[in-house]
Amino acid sequence: MNKLSAFVLSMIVAGSALAAEWQGTAPEVDTEPMSVASVVASAESLAGSSLIVSGRVTDVCTNRGCWAVFEDNGEMLRIKVRDHAFALPPDARGPAIAHGVLEKVEISEDHARHLVEEDGADPGLLEQAYEYRLITDGVRLNP
Repeated sequence: MNKLSAFVLSMIVAGSALAAEWQGTAPEVDTEPMSVASVVASAESLAGSSLIVSGRVTDVCTNRGCWAVFEDNGEMLRIKVRDHAFALPPDARGPAIAHGVLEKVEISEDHARHLVEEDGADPGLLEQAYEYRLITDGVRLNP
């Protein structure tokens, strides 16, 4: 095997190992992640934007692994897996990065109460009829 072939093969193997770290898909661009606290502080202006977000996983759906809660500096953001394309491990905790689109989602009072009482969402959710969620295409645990 010549040097060029060996180099190309090593790049393919390295790229595969990097992609394997992601649940779902890796982002197409490699930009610096925004913290959950920064996203929450600017959520209104960021709604509809593609983002890479960093935080600490504090909770995961134990039923289907279809959502997680990221926390940072006392702020929380729900991360929902787009179209149930992959499942997060229910015991996942700790640092993580996710990429997707931030959406403002209207929710009913009953659903807000469920999120607060059953899923540990911020009690402030009871005072508003919406929440911001990152609809994610990929999550990397323990980056």
